[in-house]
Parts: sequence; C-alpha cells; structure tokens
Amino acid sequence: LDVCEVMNLDLVKHAKNYIEKMANGINPLTGEKVSDNDLINNVRIVRCLFYVNDVLERLLDNGGVTKNNRVKKAAFYLDKDVLNKYDYSEGDLPISKIVKKINNLKINENITNLKITSVCNWLVNIGLLKEIDDNGKKTKRPTETGLNLGMYVKHKSGSYGAYDIVMYTKNMQEFIINNFDSLLEFINK
Repeated sequence: LDVCEVMNLDLVKHAKNYIEKMANGINPLTGEKVSDNDLINNVRIVRCLFYVNDVLERLLDNGGVTKNNRVKKAAFYLDKDVLNKYDYSEGDLPISKIVKKINNLKINENITNLKITSVCNWLVNIGLLKEIDDNGKKTKRPTETGLNLGMYVKHKSGSYGAYDIVMYTKNMQEFIINNFDSLLEFINK
C-alpha cells in the first residue's frame, strides 16, 4: 500500500511560520516577545514546537508530499530449500530460540515473522503440548507424546526468580522442521 498526499504548501508555510515564532518565544499574531512565564516558553512545549517545525520543514523540502510506505506483510512462509538450511542445535533450546532461528532464515522481509504462540498452539493442536493451570496462570507443558519426542521441562533461575521452561532437544527440532507443512497449514487456516 503506497499512499501519497500533496499538501497545500501555502498553508504549510503559514503554519510553519507560526510554529517557528512560538518556538522562539514570539506571539505569531502580534510579533511581540512573550513573557518568560508564558506557556509557550515551557521547555517541554518549546521542544515540541521545534520538533513540529522540523517536521513541517521536511514536508516543505519534499514539495508537500507525504508518503506512507508501509506494506502489508504476507503470511509467514518458507520453502523447503530455505528451511533445509535450519542449523540444528546439539544443545537443547527453548521454543523462542527455535522460532528465532527459523525467522532468521527468511529471505523476504515482506513476510511476517513466525510467532512463538503459533508454534505452541500447533503443538497443542497435534497433542505434543497441553495447557495446564500453574498457580492461577495458564501455561503449556509437554504431553507424554511430547516428552517421548524430546521435550522436557527445565527449572531455571533468573533475575525475576525461579521459573520452568519447556526445552526442545535436537530430535524435537527435527520434528518441527520435518512437519513444517503441517505447521504452516495450521497457522494459515
């Protein structure tokens, strides 16, 4: 989506002139210097006015054209050739690191990132994770099948205290990559 809008340059110049005068402590209507305790002399207001003045200056330098170059990203996808470049870790990883490694394989930046929640929800859907209540907080833990495939819970300590995290062995990483079509089908339905 590329939206362009052309501004009325005379109106922008007029507004910029007012803003610039106020930023410099001058009443734009009378041309007189305002008192030191006037609202427009407040340091935060002055900073805002100078910022708006700079924005209007750039708008004028650009001929009054504004652009919105945000492009709606396509759904996440990786083809088999790219996915085959996944670097399996001999050490066990949390799902966040696995998803990060997968996202780093993306060639096209106009594709959304794979989300951790999408992968976890898929793993719940295929019966490898289950949602449990852990002291009033919903969390996901491996099922018996998930444990057999290479998931386990590791107790860790961090700066915010102790916590449990699901770890994924190399075998489980291979399972995710080998069943990637099923994951894509799940997240893109």
